[in-house]
Formats: sequence, C-alpha cells, structure tokens
Amino acid sequence: MGKGLLVRVATVGCRLNQAESDCLRGWLQTQGATLSADDTLVPDVYYVNTCAVTANAERRSLAVIRAACRLRPKPRVIVLGCLAARAPALVRAIPGVDQVLSTSAKCKLLSGTVPLPARSRALLKVQDGCDRTCSYCIVRLLRGKPVSVPPEQVLNQFKQLLSSGYQEIVLTGLNLGSYQHGRTDLAGLLAQLLRVPGRFRLRLTSIEPDLWNDELLTLIADPKICAHFHLPLQAGDDPLLQRMNRRYLTSDYARLLRKILAVKPDACLGADLLVGFPGEDESSFERTRRFLDSTPLHYLHIFPYSPRPKTPSYTAGDPIPAGVKQQRVHTLRQWSEKRRRLYAARFFGTVREAVLEPGGKALTDNYLRITYSNRPPNCPPGALVKVLLHNEQNGTITGTILTEQDPLGGEKI
Repeated sequence: MGKGLLVRVATVGCRLNQAESDCLRGWLQTQGATLSADDTLVPDVYYVNTCAVTANAERRSLAVIRAACRLRPKPRVIVLGCLAARAPALVRAIPGVDQVLSTSAKCKLLSGTVPLPARSRALLKVQDGCDRTCSYCIVRLLRGKPVSVPPEQVLNQFKQLLSSGYQEIVLTGLNLGSYQHGRTDLAGLLAQLLRVPGRFRLRLTSIEPDLWNDELLTLIADPKICAHFHLPLQAGDDPLLQRMNRRYLTSDYARLLRKILAVKPDACLGADLLVGFPGEDESSFERTRRFLDSTPLHYLHIFPYSPRPKTPSYTAGDPIPAGVKQQRVHTLRQWSEKRRRLYAARFFGTVREAVLEPGGKALTDNYLRITYSNRPPNCPPGALVKVLLHNEQNGTITGTILTEQDPLGGEKI
C-alpha cells in the first residue's frame, strides 16, 4: 500500500464485519494511506467487505462491488469478507475487481491491528469462528472454527482505544459467548477489562442463550456494563428450534431473561427472529407469537429465512411462500415497535448515561437513541454524558444533555 493513496472502505453486514473494517482502517493508517468516506471523491483503492448471511446480503454486497468498479477514474477494487469466501469465482468474474482476499489472507492482514473506528463507539473484535451446527447458518462454514484473541492483546487494544478518546467500547465476535483463551472465558475477560481505570462503558453484542453462566450474570451488574443485552432466539416454538438445531428450549430462554432482569432490572432485551424457516406453519408461527407475548423482550431483529448453499436446511428448499413470510415479518415488526415504545416510555423524565453521536444524536446505556439540541462545549462525538429524557414524538425520543451545574447533573444512574 503506497503512502498517500486515497482509500475507501465499504462494509456490508454485521458488527463483526464492521469491526474487521475498523481493523482494516487501522492497518491502512499504519501504511500511510489517506482514508476517506466522502462519496464525492474517487479513491485510489476501494475495499469492499462483504456479507453472505442471506441472499439479500449477497445482493447488497454485489451491488456495492459493481458500483465501486464503475467509478471513474477506476480505483483498484479489493474484495474481502464472507461473500468473497463463499463465492470467490463469482466475485472475480465481476469486471473491474482486481483482488479477492481469502479468509486466511484477511485474518493474517488484520491480526493484532488496533482498530480505527468509523463511529463514535469503538468495536473491538475478541473472537471469531463457530463450531455449532445451526442448520440454517452458512457463516460458520466461511469463518472456520472458534478462535479467541489472547486476553493480553484484547487488553492492550482496549487501552489504546480508551487513550484515543473512545468511551464506549463494544465487544464483538461471531460467537462472543464462546470466548475461551486458556482458562479465560468471556466473564474472565470482562473482569480484566473492568479493572482498567478511567471513565468508559462496555457493551456486549449477541450472546447465545446457552452460553450464559453464573459468573457472567454476576458481572453484568457492574455499572460499566451497558444495560442492553441481545440474545438470539430465532423461533419461539420448540419443534422449530429443534429443526434449527438450536441448543435451548423456549423455557430455557424465558428463564434466562428473568435472571438477567433480576440482576439489571432496567436492561433493554433484544432478540433475533428467523421467519419462514421450513416447518414454520401457521400453528408454529402462532406459538412463536404467543411466546413473545409472554416474555419481557423489548425489540426484535427480524430476518426472512433464506436458504444458504451447503447448510443442512438447504435441501428442504424454501417452502414458505414469500408473501406469507412478508406478512409474518410485518406482524413481528409491529410487535417489536410496540414493545420498543412501551420500554422507552418507562424512562421519560429520568437521567441516563449516553454516548454522543454525530448529528445531534446520542445512545443511552440501555439502547435508546435520542435527539438533543444542546451540546455543551468540549463534548465531541464519543464522549459520555448524562441526558434527561423527555418524550417521544413521531418516533424520535428527545432529551437534554446535563452539565455538572444542572440540578440533575449529579444524579447517579
């Protein structure tokens, strides 16, 4: 990578992909490249970090690659990520693609690199790979067996991010709950990070329901752990969970939610739902809907099922009509929006800690995105502040940033 080259990195997909793109930016910076997110400037080199979790994600990835190749003067286009791993020949065949990085080449390039975040919150990748056999999942086939970053390396990168001014750091991995390096599991890693001095908070990305243990449940009581937890559910119907080869039943999931709320009563709880999986008939979907009603979940991420080549469920095809899937997705999105609003309303008139984002936005510790109109001086994006939440209008939660001189500014959260 030549010094002074203008480089852009585009990312499709999950937080793990975003975390790897941040590491790529960090590496590029060490090579003397000039990083740009300005769409009006044509870069010399264009990296596209792709996704293959669904057919739709692949289509988005291909669209970004083709758009990069159409730029004039044409940049050098380098493609990496899950689509590059799943279908390298397909990617190479796109006119204008100059290089396709394999998974091993990507990992070698990014190993040990301190991320250069593209957002006000820093993503820190601590784990990759998965040895589970969920019947719908292709990503585990593309990323390989579980690998955990040594805790001393995580700790070093964590401290460097703090010294760069990031006050919220999000731990991420393909299967974060499976973190294990020697005798250090996820709870042990968190315990080490929490001992680092300074003002910061930690947010955890998805953790599989069966990977929570007593040590982890105890640690999340720490005020530096964000009151926000995402637990993949996929279906609220036991026969369907068994078809998916998931490792828990709905009763296990419900019990875990109660345990988390017993430790952090104000926590925001979210879940992934896979809609239209083979075998999800009307009665199965109704059982999912009833189960959701019985839980304290506050929002859902909903994905229509997409058959993925080489996965166990691929041979079952895609028997649920697209129109039926779309209607079920719509039903669950309405459910999710109603729960989100009810949860948010609980905190109007209260003070929460929030990290400032660009454009007059901030994100609270319990995952409420608010809009504010007053920003005190010396509070750049990425800074932690206290915010008084007001109300919600037209889908926007409003709030006021408090200073130490405000009457509620010293209130403990």
